[in-house]
Amino acid sequence: MKFSANNNNNFKILSSIICFFAFLGFLLMPVQVSGQIKAQNESAECVIEDIDGDGFRDATIETKLFRTVISSKTGAPSVYFLKGKNFEENMFPPVLQDLGYSFSPETMKPFLGRLQDGDYANKGFNVELEEKSAEKIVVRANANLGGEASDAQKLGMAVIYTFFNESYHFEVDYVISNLEEKLVAVGSEKNGSLKLTYGPGLFMDPFGDSSILGLTSTEVETFSEADAVNKSEANFTGIGLKNQYFTVLMDAKTKVTVGATEFKIKAANEKKKEQTGHTISLILPQFNLGAKESRSFSFRIYMGPILLDQLRGINRGMVSDYGFLSTILLRILQFFYSLIPNYGLAIILLTIVVRLVLYPLTLKQTKSMAHMQKIQPKVQDLKDRYKDNPQKFNEEVLKLYQKHNVNPLGGCLPLLLQLPILIAL
Repeated sequence: MKFSANNNNNFKILSSIICFFAFLGFLLMPVQVSGQIKAQNESAECVIEDIDGDGFRDATIETKLFRTVISSKTGAPSVYFLKGKNFEENMFPPVLQDLGYSFSPETMKPFLGRLQDGDYANKGFNVELEEKSAEKIVVRANANLGGEASDAQKLGMAVIYTFFNESYHFEVDYVISNLEEKLVAVGSEKNGSLKLTYGPGLFMDPFGDSSILGLTSTEVETFSEADAVNKSEANFTGIGLKNQYFTVLMDAKTKVTVGATEFKIKAANEKKKEQTGHTISLILPQFNLGAKESRSFSFRIYMGPILLDQLRGINRGMVSDYGFLSTILLRILQFFYSLIPNYGLAIILLTIVVRLVLYPLTLKQTKSMAHMQKIQPKVQDLKDRYKDNPQKFNEEVLKLYQKHNVNPLGGCLPLLLQLPILIAL
């Protein structure tokens, strides 16, 4: 009975600790959110100019969190640079290019959308600013139709990007127009119609592993190989790539087919490790357009660090590895950081809070170990006395523990109860 009471006390202590963290996390959350809104007062900017000298103007967009260039050649981002407060990274071009690794041209697709029936790459895009405010920037890229008549020119395409000043995600709408006076089938049953591609993988950490993510409206499934994604029978609405710190997510708002390909990358220096890259894609099924009809297809793209608040803002919090306790600890850390904008000091303060909350368990563990050590000579005496009678030895040891009010699990059980919090930390 004594052992059972001690165990109940341990669980009561653990329950109190969890409730404390839950209450503290709930209490601190509004403080963190209001602090973020107050800090994010920089306006988004957009400059339209010919950057690469091809005669067509490109769009350079700069928000609080990233900088990107919409190229007039592709109508897609050619540069995507993250501007974190505590980090700076190129999502594209990949840093492996600077380390002596080469890529096949067909894998160099930072983010690209193309009609399966035609290619606008040689004709280019007319890029223009459509809307600008402190919160967002809207850029429109209209495909140029010049050149000889072809089946592809029966269709027009405009790509509309909406970038948000305080988020790592952006919205992209593809407007497909039928330029003829008759019904037109866009795409084919085999190849689909519109294909969105991202590649060649996540190379901010050149020697880290990346995973492929299959996305549904409410869940995320992780794959280590491209073939597993292609063979999956799940009804995915999006696809993504993820490494330890960063992720790219492509979400569709309509029915799509997801796909992934894998390729190897070798460096000029044979001593360098061979890299594995992935290209991911979304393909819309074939559809019809009536005479002079236009249809719009919307997608949401996330390119950035794995930050819980950012991912929750687009209902993709499950992409992060945060659980209940780790989220509470994160809120406490963010609270201290809002008071003292230094993560070193914030971590020290969080550590102090955790140690104070866990102090009852630590004290109980220390006392129990001291009691066990004190009666250890008597246990050894019983072991020598009843070395030929194990059953009698166990009975006498049990009586000894009860006499001295010692719980044999008192040393390790408090440690086990602390493990969930320490792992979350």
